[in-house]
Amino acid sequence: MYQRYMALAFVTNGLGAYGLRVLAGAGLGNLETRYLVIWYSAGSILALAVAIPHLGKLAVRELGIGILMAFCSVLGQTGMALAMSGGIPGYVVFPVAVGGGLILVVMVGVFVFGERLSLLIGIGIASGLASLILLALPS
Repeated sequence: MYQRYMALAFVTNGLGAYGLRVLAGAGLGNLETRYLVIWYSAGSILALAVAIPHLGKLAVRELGIGILMAFCSVLGQTGMALAMSGGIPGYVVFPVAVGGGLILVVMVGVFVFGERLSLLIGIGIASGLASLILLALPS
């Protein structure tokens, strides 16, 4: 069941970012705040619908992790919306947001949890970093 919930979180978070990209591409950046309020309200209703049958089984730690994940998601989506409304093009914002988060997770895994990386994984991470740097360079 855990995998289903994580897949649902993965898909809904990705759809939220995609919606921001659609708004930016359509020139509707002034609607980003409304979009995020509606998106997270709907997500909260969905999360409650999933959680209500399991209320007696939820541990405080699980609830805290879920709330922390939601808070981080709101911050990330809001940061992307503010970056685009501030004039940074979507083709820069989205790779940096997605790739930057992935690189942060890898760095925490390596430096905090002592994960070991193979040569192939190192080459992939270096390629990702290089692409982020190239995207951020002025035209």
